[in-house]
Amino acid sequence: MPIQLLDNRLISQIAAGEVVERPASIIKELVENSLDAGASRIGVDVEEGGLRRILIEDDGCGVPADQLSLAVARHATSKIDSLDALEAVSSLGFRGEALASIASVAELTLTSRVAGADRAYAISPHIDSQPRPAAGAPGTRVEVRELFARIPARRKFLRAPATEFKHIRHAFNQLALSRFDVGFTLRHGGVESAALAACSNDDNRKQRAAHVLGREFDDHAVAVDESAAGMRLTGWIATPGFSRGQADRQYSFVNGRPIRDKVFNHAVRLAYRDLLHNQRHPAYVLYLTLDPRQVDVNAHPAKAEVRFRQSRLVHDFVFRSVSRALAAVEARPHEARTVDLTATPGRVKESAHSRPMTPRGLNFNAPPSRPGVTETAASYRFQQPPSPSASAASAATPRVSNEPDAVRQHASEPANEAGETPPLGYAIGQLHDIYILAQNAEGLVLVDMHAAHERVLYEQLKAEFSAGRIQCKRLLVPESLSLSESEAAMVENRADVLAEVGFELDRSGPTSAMLRGVPALLADRDYLAVARDVIAELDGGPRGADAVRDILDDILADMGCKAAVKAGRRLTLAEMNALLRDMEHTDRAGHCNHGRPSWVSVDRAGLDRLFMRGQ
Repeated sequence: MPIQLLDNRLISQIAAGEVVERPASIIKELVENSLDAGASRIGVDVEEGGLRRILIEDDGCGVPADQLSLAVARHATSKIDSLDALEAVSSLGFRGEALASIASVAELTLTSRVAGADRAYAISPHIDSQPRPAAGAPGTRVEVRELFARIPARRKFLRAPATEFKHIRHAFNQLALSRFDVGFTLRHGGVESAALAACSNDDNRKQRAAHVLGREFDDHAVAVDESAAGMRLTGWIATPGFSRGQADRQYSFVNGRPIRDKVFNHAVRLAYRDLLHNQRHPAYVLYLTLDPRQVDVNAHPAKAEVRFRQSRLVHDFVFRSVSRALAAVEARPHEARTVDLTATPGRVKESAHSRPMTPRGLNFNAPPSRPGVTETAASYRFQQPPSPSASAASAATPRVSNEPDAVRQHASEPANEAGETPPLGYAIGQLHDIYILAQNAEGLVLVDMHAAHERVLYEQLKAEFSAGRIQCKRLLVPESLSLSESEAAMVENRADVLAEVGFELDRSGPTSAMLRGVPALLADRDYLAVARDVIAELDGGPRGADAVRDILDDILADMGCKAAVKAGRRLTLAEMNALLRDMEHTDRAGHCNHGRPSWVSVDRAGLDRLFMRGQ
């Protein structure tokens, strides 16, 4: 076939493939136009997941009748007029492709009326290229019908209406979070799915964020507001207790534009590195504001990807801002994570405004001066649960404690000469061999012993890893591991990395290795399973320095989890109190390595309400 020029319609249909992927893409482009037009109210109405019909209405400035033809032409825009304007663009749209691309793959009707005009005008490129008088209120109305009807090959790749509406809802949520000063409504098949009024204060904004991310997000949200180097980061991040199994509650914006950016997302993920492991994802709504000239929004036709001119500076700023917000929460473990016993079951609110339980001058996160992680783990001499026969006997006969009097009275003894009680108090018992019950100055403290011990061991492992002091215990009889060829090669090439976390491994064949030493912490655990997990993570992960550090952190977290006390173990009061004291000197003791809370408290007022005392 000889070289020939393509006709304009075919060119538009090819270009539309980059702009219009599915109905959600159309809604994103049209709502962004409405926002650029200064709309204060935007309505979205779809039928059959947008496959049959999409309608966008706004009360913006409108398009004059003599410019309607240009509005649906390719590469026609009112947003920029020069390269300088492109480099400093602040509007959401600027490429001049959206309406033309949509008109090339669907039936589009654009109706608009400017303020002060006596009537509206409409244009339908698939019928006529000239505007015609029409009825309409001030603002703009765009109707799109029969998407990809004339391109069957494209239409067959669309999903079921329910799936397409799910994508529409996500795009709608992104846009609703990008502008709190605008009211949004969404209807599907004539049924209203969302109605969001314009927000006038911070409480309303947070309520809108909670409406999008879920009601529980409001209970776990932590405000972020940091400024540096001409940048500002605002919004909310969720505490690790609201972590997700997938990254479906992450919304990031740059200068009001919804984005997907690896630099931004990695910075946030890095801030949560010590709090979330094993494929858990944080939830957040974050807004980055900076000079428009410092970010290139013209990286992709869909405008969802951006390029920062100083990506390292942006990464460090976002990382430090989120880290400070998380540290501020984790540094307040003495503030009651209060359980409202009269609230709906299953909902625990972490309060950041409760009265502090820590006496002044007590550094809750002071560096510990205690034995290493192996000695600490061994110091908890766990007792096996009694046999069923012993349990039956104890049910009939009250059990008499064999603990010394000093230990049994330890729960009521003062922490120091001033008679002050430690923040987490003293243990008074164990519930179902899972939870530690402790009494402090404010009321009752409930500790998940596995989650708490897991965090203590992980933080100590990190300290020992940084100092190169993770102890390795050699095996009397080396164990043989069957590996893949790539894993065996990794063992040979990364023996130094494995040694840093306490594993002594040598390649013994094309697909095998000999395990000669294991971390002392895991000597009496299933170290073979942990060794295989470590090898698989190092073999399958990226090779960058940061990536290896992330993998090693995950390995240390898994080691802490495997070695931590498990549910069903019975502790003595001395062991319980030892764990409480360790928690008080451990960073981020409020959550385990997987984001679960490690302790909550019930204050005296809550207990009084439960038993209706004073009523």
